[in-house]
Amino acid sequence: MRLLLPRHPDRLTAKNPVIIEEFLALVGEGQVDALGMMIKMLADLYQQGRGSRYLRNMTGTPIWELKSQSRGGQKGGSRIYLFITKQDEAVIVNCEVKDGDEASNEKLKGVLQVIKAYKAGVPVFQAP
Repeated sequence: MRLLLPRHPDRLTAKNPVIIEEFLALVGEGQVDALGMMIKMLADLYQQGRGSRYLRNMTGTPIWELKSQSRGGQKGGSRIYLFITKQDEAVIVNCEVKDGDEASNEKLKGVLQVIKAYKAGVPVFQAP
């Protein structure tokens, strides 16, 4: 499956796509295990597409998540939020490392903003 990395519609001139900014922040915070898990999940999505063992739809929304099957710790709390286009491409928006099962409302809001902009024709994939 092709992976696309958008910029947030409010920050189209950002140096990097949102997910890259967040990966860099994880490194700065020392969350290397979480980042390693996220890269592993993205590799599986790229190779397996919708058959990825980490891919889950967030019921009732256009948002999907890559969710580790590990329990606890950085690896277990690793999540990547995305949506899938009509062309069956995965748009990788953002990520988080969390303790419980509830996703951050701020992260989900960000994904919905990118979806809305993408559908409106805003060039979220275009580099500045």
